[in-house]
Amino acid sequence: MFNRLRNISFRNFLMLFSIGAMLILLLPLSSILFFKVKHFIEEKKQFIVSTRMNQIAFEIHSSLSSLHDMLNDLKSNERLVGYVHSLGNSDTNALDKYRLSLDFEKYLHNLRQENAFIDNILVVTPQSQFSSDHAYLDFELNGIQAGGELEQESHFVLPGKASGSIVPPKGAEPSKVYSDAMKALDKRMFFAANIESGDGSDAGVIVIMLDPGYFKEKVPYNESIMLLDANRHLIYSGGPSQAKGTEEHETTIPFNDFRLVYVDQMDLYHEQLVLIIRLTAVTCLLAIAVAFVSSRIISSKVLYPVYKLIKLFRTYDIAKEKLNYYRELQAHNSRFNLRDRFLFYFITTILLPLLVYMAVFYWKSSQIVADDLNKSHYSLFEKTHSLMEHDINQIEVLMARISLDKAVQEDILANHAIKLEQELLNENHFLGLDRNRISIYDPSNTLIFSNRYKQAKEMEPAFFKQLQSSGRVIAYHLRKDDLGSVSIVLGMPMIRLDKYPEVAGYITVELDNRYFAGLYSEFKQNGSEAFIVDRDHRIVSHPVAGQVGQVVEFTASNGILQQEALNGEHYMVSVKSISGIPWKLVSRYNYSDVQKQVVTLFLNDSYLLFLLFLLMLLFAYHMSQRMLKPLGGLNRMLSEYELGESSRMLFDQLSGIDEVDLLGRNFNQMIRRIDDLVHETLVAGQERVKLEYEKKEIQMIALQSQINPHFLYNTLDNLIHLVETKETDKAVDMISSLSRLFRYITNREPMTRVRDEILYAKTYAGIMSHRYDNFRCSWHIDDEALAYGIMKLILQPVIENAIHHGARRTRKQVSIGIWCVREGGAIRLVVKDDAAGMEEEQLAVVRAQLADPEIKKAGIYNVNARIKLNFGDNYGLSIDSKYGEGTTVTILLPAYL
Repeated sequence: MFNRLRNISFRNFLMLFSIGAMLILLLPLSSILFFKVKHFIEEKKQFIVSTRMNQIAFEIHSSLSSLHDMLNDLKSNERLVGYVHSLGNSDTNALDKYRLSLDFEKYLHNLRQENAFIDNILVVTPQSQFSSDHAYLDFELNGIQAGGELEQESHFVLPGKASGSIVPPKGAEPSKVYSDAMKALDKRMFFAANIESGDGSDAGVIVIMLDPGYFKEKVPYNESIMLLDANRHLIYSGGPSQAKGTEEHETTIPFNDFRLVYVDQMDLYHEQLVLIIRLTAVTCLLAIAVAFVSSRIISSKVLYPVYKLIKLFRTYDIAKEKLNYYRELQAHNSRFNLRDRFLFYFITTILLPLLVYMAVFYWKSSQIVADDLNKSHYSLFEKTHSLMEHDINQIEVLMARISLDKAVQEDILANHAIKLEQELLNENHFLGLDRNRISIYDPSNTLIFSNRYKQAKEMEPAFFKQLQSSGRVIAYHLRKDDLGSVSIVLGMPMIRLDKYPEVAGYITVELDNRYFAGLYSEFKQNGSEAFIVDRDHRIVSHPVAGQVGQVVEFTASNGILQQEALNGEHYMVSVKSISGIPWKLVSRYNYSDVQKQVVTLFLNDSYLLFLLFLLMLLFAYHMSQRMLKPLGGLNRMLSEYELGESSRMLFDQLSGIDEVDLLGRNFNQMIRRIDDLVHETLVAGQERVKLEYEKKEIQMIALQSQINPHFLYNTLDNLIHLVETKETDKAVDMISSLSRLFRYITNREPMTRVRDEILYAKTYAGIMSHRYDNFRCSWHIDDEALAYGIMKLILQPVIENAIHHGARRTRKQVSIGIWCVREGGAIRLVVKDDAAGMEEEQLAVVRAQLADPEIKKAGIYNVNARIKLNFGDNYGLSIDSKYGEGTTVTILLPAYL
């Protein structure tokens, strides 16, 4: 491989190898991570989909079962049958029929409020129709009956099944109007059952029309579901099935063996795939950038002695002096050997990008999954809140109906317990009475009625006092039984209709624990919990009975999903008020759980990092050996060199690395030159003086040239920043200014005029203002000084120092003042800023370095060194600074024309 790449420089070889190795390792690594996280997501998706399907199935089953139970109650309800008989009796006068029909339809309207699925409740008799919403069928359908097979179908009629489920009126020939009416009814979904009269006569049929928009408006995730009957005929579809990027999940709804199909949009997998592609692209770009920079840094560090030796061999003049220089090189020990540098390079260019790739991949994956789980959890929370609020509102309506019933109040005041029981139970006046424990007490707290046995003869005294002072507001009380189970008792006074605000009695409803247990069951996975608190944050209901009565703290606002810390864990907390009663539903979802599982996945993949690190070690060792072998041979030859033996010291070992091979060729050339130089005459004293002068001049030129790369680096860094931020106009202006500066810098004349130096410094300040906008330069120039001579590149480094060590390190606006005045036989330049300044210790270090003639640094140190080299120690640069006030740099130069 080295022979094939012989023409490639060492730094390019390192860069190409690290990029190639990183890409080769990235492909299998990204595949492994994708499938592992995909499996992780699938596990989470099972919870999400299961939760959503349970919600949907529970909603649909509860609504349909509730309607079926309502229909069964209504078809034999004595009050409804009484309305039908009275309205169908020819002996009832017209005025009474009108009043009865109004009461009947009001009664049906109240029943409709029991279930959001109901669109309209109709009672169709042979003579007439009665509707909860004044929406009637065609009167040609008067006298229809429900078919006998509907009993087996739970009295439920699907769209398209009305013609086969409804029996035409007896003795009538179906007309075209009847057929059209049945076609219209055939498009609807409804419950139907015959009214069971005591004498077996044809009293009519009850039709509960279902709201066609119920699924879309009330059922959660309706856009992702399909509802099928037992024969897999479509009842409802919220969207296209079997579409690209979807997956179907199916479950059974107990009501009539309906099938629920949930169509899951595979958004998570799509997001994951997009994440893989984006991360791979970004990682490749990152690796290329890191390899490009690192290969140059590491190659310059690794080959530093090689470059020095090449320079030594090329410029060899006097053997003794250069051999001493070589010995100094040999004596210089670095803290890092070649193998260490290679290892650092490969870790930086291969292992580091892959590690960043894995960390970002798992972090973003956890966010994607957590966000979807949060949405699912909050949707479950809102649905649970809606169900709870609806049921509590129904209980409130039930209590209000009973408390405002005139007949009930009369029975309480007359203490007619048997009549009251008949009014409430036998006539089944209020539907839903059998779902909870309902009790009625007289004004003295004596139990008159209860629909359950073993009920206490009076309420707890504290709860009774609370009801006495509650007005018409619902109060609550927590009751514990002998087994430690906690139930909630709601109560309100029954205000007399004839003597307001006297109290006729008190009504209480005890909520069944099984009701709350059913609501909380969905929150048992992944460290979730749900509970109810009152206005004082005291727990009213909790799945763990021991938690009831305790006070909890949370800061989440009403209706907002918010992250909170609890016992070192992060929870997503949701809070929502329950209307009609001063309670709040609270849920907590363990957000840290998903994060911990992702961290575990990351730790499980740590073996990949170990394998990559081993590869880095092996290759670093191989590369260092490959390079050390020819360098070791060269070192041995230099150690054994003696004058006059150059013929046997020629270096002919090739390594395949351009720089090392170039070193060998220059070594051979140096050996030949040594033999030539030992025979030359020593240079005379005049030549030595000239040589010393030239040496001083070369040193001055080297010091001057030191500033050019330093300035160019910073200027190009600013230009890169403008290009990256797409500030094209500023970049063009900056390039134009840079071009003018290059013309000034490339002029080999070491001296210039103050006028030109000031213009150069202003151009530089303008360039720097493109990147840093928090400084402003003010110029105070003495016109008499403009024509005097001055060294080039004296003022710009000082201004650069004020910008980089002043304006760049603060957010406040920095003022930089520049003064140029002639003072007798000298030119004084002053640069003063009001930035942060320096502390005394830092200022002492800077002054010490300025005073050190051996210091080899750029910036103000280079300026000071060049002034003293040209004009002596009486001139140069001084600095003053005070922490918190700013820094002042003064340059003193001789004035000459």
